[in-house]
Amino acid sequence: MSSRDWREQLDELRDRAERLRHGEAKVMALEEAVRLADTHGDLDLAFEVRDELIDAATFGGFPDKALVAFAWCRAQAKKNPERFDSDQLLWKQKWVVGRLDDFPHITLKQIRDALDDIEQTYAKVDAGKRAVLKLRYQTARDLGDERSAQLYWDQWVAAPRDHLTDCRACDLDDEIDHHIDLGEYAKALEKARPILEGRSGCAEIPHLTYGSVLYPLLKLGRLEEARDCHLRGYPMISRNRDFLACVGEHLEFLVLTDNLARGLSLFEQHLGWALDHSSWRDRFTFHVAAEFLLSRLLATGRDSVSLRLPKAFPLHQRQDTYDPRELHGWVETQAKEIAARFDTRNGTDRFQKLLERTRALEKDVVPFPIEVPTRPR
Repeated sequence: MSSRDWREQLDELRDRAERLRHGEAKVMALEEAVRLADTHGDLDLAFEVRDELIDAATFGGFPDKALVAFAWCRAQAKKNPERFDSDQLLWKQKWVVGRLDDFPHITLKQIRDALDDIEQTYAKVDAGKRAVLKLRYQTARDLGDERSAQLYWDQWVAAPRDHLTDCRACDLDDEIDHHIDLGEYAKALEKARPILEGRSGCAEIPHLTYGSVLYPLLKLGRLEEARDCHLRGYPMISRNRDFLACVGEHLEFLVLTDNLARGLSLFEQHLGWALDHSSWRDRFTFHVAAEFLLSRLLATGRDSVSLRLPKAFPLHQRQDTYDPRELHGWVETQAKEIAARFDTRNGTDRFQKLLERTRALEKDVVPFPIEVPTRPR
């Protein structure tokens, strides 16, 4: 292949990726472009395309691929600082460091080293501490280190904004999650108003917020608002595997309102994402919601259910007919095993508590029909 031929092919792949929405096809196009640049030894193009791949993988549901691409670019920028601009990686470093604890095989030391590294990197460019404090707060929260999480929370919300601080909508969404964790539902919903009213938003907000507020709205008896948030929010996330955990929140809401047929539709549509998603934490969120769904289905006395599930599913049936007891047993095992891996790595019982929380949701069920057509079963 001539130089012109492979460069034209690479340009076509980049152009195609630019036209595609975030997802697997976009990531695959850029991965092929990276392969071409590497094969032909074009270091500059390899850097440029990997930089694009970091974005596509981050927002398309492939955080592992974003991590690998970022690590390569960071290494090149350190090795050849006069050739590659490391400043363009500063923002993306937050994305990568913020997802490290999604992978239970990444050690606590590696996570803490990465946090120290980003703090040192940001200090060299005279950035403030707000972005790093937020990362430390979120990591402590995810690990179940409640004391450290509260300490970093207090410092984060008081720290001044700077050029590497997340946008106001993202910060607000994370504040909402904090109050939900503490059971401060009214406070969380008050903070959510600018987002829900369309006065604050970004690439992933209000998408994430609509999922977050479903349980607080239900707990406060604001079922019509919760239904509206589901109907607005779910279409925003239904085609992007980056939102697998948020799908889990919508699934949980459907079970809490006794909309089991619609819940089964979500389980059917998104199980494929959960089978191979690289974020173990997102898979956990989906599986615990699915366990709740199937336990409620069993309580109705159903002994079979018709679902079109992926062929990669270990219990796949060609006839598309499944025993809810077997499905329940499978997702329960998945959730337990993931929880155990995280709690072993973290040295806490955060994920065991999340399991217990979901299994106690039975008391919160409030039948509330959502009149949206679903496929007959």
